[in-house]
Amino acid sequence: MEWIMERTGGVGGGRISMDDARSRDGLARSVSQRSDRLPNVTVAVDGTGDYRSIVEAVGVIPNNSDTFFYIHIKAGFYYENVYIGPEKRNIVMSGDGIGKTNVVSSLSNSSGFGIGDSAALINFYLFFIFYFFIEINTDFFIAKHMSIINNAGSNAGQAVALSTNGNFIACYRCSIEGYQDTLYTRHGKNQFFSYCSIYGTVDFIFGDAAVVIQNSYIGVRLPSGGETVVTADGRTDGKSNTAIVIHNCSISPTPELQGNSNVKSYLGRPWKQFSRTVIMQSYIDAFIDPEGWLKFDSMSDLAALYYAEYGNSGKGSFTGGRVNWPGYHILSNPNEVKSFTVENFIRGRDWLPKLGIPFIPGLA
Repeated sequence: MEWIMERTGGVGGGRISMDDARSRDGLARSVSQRSDRLPNVTVAVDGTGDYRSIVEAVGVIPNNSDTFFYIHIKAGFYYENVYIGPEKRNIVMSGDGIGKTNVVSSLSNSSGFGIGDSAALINFYLFFIFYFFIEINTDFFIAKHMSIINNAGSNAGQAVALSTNGNFIACYRCSIEGYQDTLYTRHGKNQFFSYCSIYGTVDFIFGDAAVVIQNSYIGVRLPSGGETVVTADGRTDGKSNTAIVIHNCSISPTPELQGNSNVKSYLGRPWKQFSRTVIMQSYIDAFIDPEGWLKFDSMSDLAALYYAEYGNSGKGSFTGGRVNWPGYHILSNPNEVKSFTVENFIRGRDWLPKLGIPFIPGLA
């Protein structure tokens, strides 16, 4: 499937294609040279590979290697507890496709696991959690062509599917699926999600990292309560160069939420004092409440946060009824958002070509 989403508005309208992304950046030439090469090892739960488990494959990765190590995970369901330490670096983990290679967790807050321990995929420098979790504590890691799922359910409370904690981490053509707290961009710089689908209900993109989500579909599911919230940034230092940046994406309800008048939906709320989130050149569907943003609690510092919208489209993008917070900004000058582009905010030109990830370096 050579397109990531269909939409009725947004940048360029219609569909976003792989060819479009490649022509915009000119830097995706290394996709076949780097991350699609023959694997060093193959994992297959049915026994047709070198190993049956991802844990075993990780164990043979050379320590402190300066060359990429390629792990192919064949189609199937993987329920594992995997830790990738800082001595393991330069890793490409590739599946057979979304819905084919599935990394699954069912751990949640309600079953006794906190947000740092419930993921299907965890990364201390990258955390992948399956039935228990995979913790990836390293630089230069890419996951591609797989589904990363926490299926604990909408009533289970906090239940992370993927936790990323480190630098130079990318997910490409992955589906990250959960309910509350799906994607935990825990800490770190230079994290990137491209041509992914991210599903959840409450605070389902959250953390304190420098992360850009681009050319992706963000699907909001039916919650157990009366509201959904897409983002909850956890920036605690006003001088820290971290934020959640959503660029050239589609934010829409899934079918079970579509038209449900009992649920209010918001783009984000400030988890920590200096919360910073930018949504730019994206399609926002009509289900988003006109106020757009929500207080986290009565102690939210509405002056210290930084929330911004720029150049969005769709019925949910109208800013006339947005919150009147000192830290909220409706931007119209492209110079005001250039610092949040891939090339400036996460230094994309310096490292994404090494991983073979297509990207838009500037504004679309």
